[in-house]
Amino acid sequence: MRKAGKILAMAIGACMCVGSAGMLAGCGDDTPEGFTGITFVYEADMYANPTFYELVKTYNDTQGQIDKVKVNPTQVSGVGTTRTTYEGTCEYNVAVTDETVFKDIAMDGLFVNLNEYVKNDNYDLSDFTTGALNSARLTIGGEKYIAGEGQDLQALPFGCAPAVIYYNKNHFTSQKINIVSCAEENLKTKYPNLQPHGYAEYAVKPFDTAVSSTNLAGETVYKVFNNKIPMNWEEKRYLSKMFTSSYNSDSPSQYGYVSAWWFSYGWSVGGDVVGWDGEKYNFTLMDKTDNYLAVKDVTVNGTEYHAGEIVSYEDKIKQKDIEALEGLYALPSQYDSQIEFLCTSKSGPVEGDVQGYGVCPSDMERIGNFTSGKVAMTNLFLDEFTRFSRNMRTGFDVAPEQQYREYEGGSVYYNGNNSFQNEYLKVIGKKYDGDSASETGKEYTGEIKTQDGTEIVGKRINSASYSYLVIPKNSDPQKFDASWKFISWACGAEGQKILAKTNCLAPVRKGVTLNDYPALSNDYNFTAFAQAAVNGDIGDWAYFENGEWVNRWSGDYNDNVREGTMTVSEFLAANEKRASEDVAKTAIIINGR
Repeated sequence: MRKAGKILAMAIGACMCVGSAGMLAGCGDDTPEGFTGITFVYEADMYANPTFYELVKTYNDTQGQIDKVKVNPTQVSGVGTTRTTYEGTCEYNVAVTDETVFKDIAMDGLFVNLNEYVKNDNYDLSDFTTGALNSARLTIGGEKYIAGEGQDLQALPFGCAPAVIYYNKNHFTSQKINIVSCAEENLKTKYPNLQPHGYAEYAVKPFDTAVSSTNLAGETVYKVFNNKIPMNWEEKRYLSKMFTSSYNSDSPSQYGYVSAWWFSYGWSVGGDVVGWDGEKYNFTLMDKTDNYLAVKDVTVNGTEYHAGEIVSYEDKIKQKDIEALEGLYALPSQYDSQIEFLCTSKSGPVEGDVQGYGVCPSDMERIGNFTSGKVAMTNLFLDEFTRFSRNMRTGFDVAPEQQYREYEGGSVYYNGNNSFQNEYLKVIGKKYDGDSASETGKEYTGEIKTQDGTEIVGKRINSASYSYLVIPKNSDPQKFDASWKFISWACGAEGQKILAKTNCLAPVRKGVTLNDYPALSNDYNFTAFAQAAVNGDIGDWAYFENGEWVNRWSGDYNDNVREGTMTVSEFLAANEKRASEDVAKTAIIINGR
């Protein structure tokens, strides 16, 4: 959930500060004879203007010559997210908008439906990332509007600002953490002695250049952080503990981590803030029912699931005796994921005798605390990359957000009672008897846990902000065809390769995102941004027609629950009934959610 609105406008603005109208705005309409001139409006500034200039110029010099279309760009602050831009007679033929206002404006029929253009051109949609494409779909009409998979296309996805973990490389070096950058599928050939962990500790030197150091338990180990593999929950909180001075007097930072979003925790196990019960939405932020992973092909409530898929909320609550159904593995509930997030992101009481871990600063300010070095890790969108690259230069890098992952024998053990104070990460190559260290127990291998040959891992998913190219319905209808020609190119592979250079918007074409985009930087782990863009999805503020239903409870959640002045039970007593009534009345149903 989010307190503020216009995310993508902020995303673009973070990369670019308002510059002169020079490079793009005010170019004038010098449309050649026989061409159709269209006006393309967007919000930008001097850091991204060169990229937008290149985008438009390349089209005009190449495909535009074939299409007989001349694009005239103009930059206007806030134009794409302002409703009045699209009401009445619209002077712009193509506009950039974002997901915070997209559905609300689309519901009033203010964008041109692109279905026929896609069909007539046989336009390839298969390469768009799933989250981006589905977020641009909305079918208008009927008792309820339907969004998501299979619905009408009201825009073309244009760019993505995914959420990742930013980490302080200098802090990691001070703790003698060996940083590697290797995809999970390449470990066997590049690092055969490493297991697929985001962070792990090894008793035996795992590769030639690895250096040893002392861990929180006082053992000599080899600490390894792989910035291309997600940490699991236990690894994330242990690493946060390592960088919190109250737990580690040698920590270079006062705190380990600060975040604002629970999405990767809940979504990874199949949870969400809303759950469709077949008739209406329920407010499920604190749903206590187990989630389930299919470990082999299985039918749940009449729906067929394949190994590795997570059962939907509707199917799990309607399937009788689901806990006894063969072929399913119980995952943590949405409530469990919330407790883990809240414990990581705050101090003090969370619920009952559950206490926060104390690894996050009380002000929960992400940007300043990270740039000052007060925290070692933070959770932010891609749009902050340019800020950090200017202020911190090569002192930071990025990694994927956490994912639910289970390992054979578990991930942690305790020296004393089972409290966070006494919790330590199991060292690969050492022996443990259950959740206690032992000289005679079973050696911990760090292998991913499997059942029926299926790895016990959740979804790899994170929140993302999206921008779209739209054709305003109230613009000149004689120019709709020309507008489509431009946006279909700009959102195609060639346009996406150029857009990627902004460093604040990742492409939404998988081929470009996974191949061309990471190659733009040798200094930073752009692969994390690329994977996050492919695995991204809209946050709760963009699910329905607007985010007002979120605002009615997010204040208590962010300002009281996360700051320790309200327990989870108190939050639910104050908000659950009203929130459930609000989501049951939304004008939109999201196909697939």
